Amino acid sequence: MCSTEKLSEADANLPYFHGALMNIDADQLLVNEGDFMVTMKKQLDINKLQLFLAVRLKKGIRRYEIKRTSKTAKIGGKTSQNIVKLINMLKADPIEIRGEKVVLKRAIPKGKFQLMHKDVIFQKKIGAGAYGTVYRGKLVKTDEVIAVKKLDPEGADEDGLAEMMKEARVMQLYDHPNIVKFHGFILDDLPYLLVLEYCNGGAVEDRLRDKGEKIKVPTRVKYTYMAACGMDYLHKKNCIHRDIASRNCLIHKGVVKMADFGMCRAQSVYKVDLKKPCNIRWLAPEVWDNGETRFNTDVYAFGIMMWEFFETPFKSPYVEMKAAQVKRKTRAGYRLPPPPSMPSRMVEIMSECWQVDAEKRPTAEELKEKLEEFKKKTENSITTSAPPTSVEKSKLSVSSEPTTKSVDPNKSRL
Repeated sequence: MCSTEKLSEADANLPYFHGALMNIDADQLLVNEGDFMVTMKKQLDINKLQLFLAVRLKKGIRRYEIKRTSKTAKIGGKTSQNIVKLINMLKADPIEIRGEKVVLKRAIPKGKFQLMHKDVIFQKKIGAGAYGTVYRGKLVKTDEVIAVKKLDPEGADEDGLAEMMKEARVMQLYDHPNIVKFHGFILDDLPYLLVLEYCNGGAVEDRLRDKGEKIKVPTRVKYTYMAACGMDYLHKKNCIHRDIASRNCLIHKGVVKMADFGMCRAQSVYKVDLKKPCNIRWLAPEVWDNGETRFNTDVYAFGIMMWEFFETPFKSPYVEMKAAQVKRKTRAGYRLPPPPSMPSRMVEIMSECWQVDAEKRPTAEELKEKLEEFKKKTENSITTSAPPTSVEKSKLSVSSEPTTKSVDPNKSRL
């Protein structure tokens, strides 16, 4: 079957057709002997689409190519008009292939995160991610607005699909107000897609860059706290984000949500290849020595992001330095000077995130608690310094003995 041919609607709609689901993911679903599904593989370099029957047998999982034409479906010596009839034939009369009896018992249906192209509507391009283009769209069934990450054609090979599925595997594990919600992935045909929550406020980085001084300190404190809630949730799920930065935090209805989980790993220590490109400006200096990312390297990156949240007008960290200089200076102990608008308590918390001794950095939970405490003080300060209401003003105007009280301006500063 050539890739120019469309997979028949009947085949695509099979409840046990899983599209281009990778073997590593399919194997997790084929649990018991006799479990089976149909998958596909598109070999773009030779313009070929192959269909496979994946089944768990006594000695392990086997994959048999289904020879498919517009009128027949064939495995081994068995041929039928279509895949459904072929599967029914094999269930009723198992065949032997390479000395193993192929017994089909339970068809594995698509999971709740496996959507199809017919389930989404594309509306407008809104950006680009690490491996593809991002669109605003809608879910057909619910009319919910969504964000759709499309794997670009040049990335639609096995490596590109692997990168996309790394993000999908991680995201389907999480459900938290400060984590972008994952709706599912689509592999029934090209282009391959990730379906995510749409965030109407865009990236925090863009908001900081566009609004500048219009974003007041209390709002910046709140942004920082919400991001810390997201990181704390991830770490409690034993996940290192590995790419914490303002560009990877989104805003939806005023709520900051961590996003972009392409580098995320569901483990407490992850070895990195330092020869590959990395985000040096957010990278904890000790990683250059041990090659390991941990929860405390996320915390270091969070400290850099705190700096981003308060730098006005917005600019990238170490913007005046080349990457090699950043690496050299941070390893020698240099840290970014605090932004002038950053409250002193926030400066202290940021500095704790940058401790040279990684073990002395706060945990994500400790960081969240510190920020929550300061956020509350900030909110209380706003409340107590708010102008009097009309009722309060009327009371003041009829007071027989008005008094004046001097205010120390330094005490009202956050």
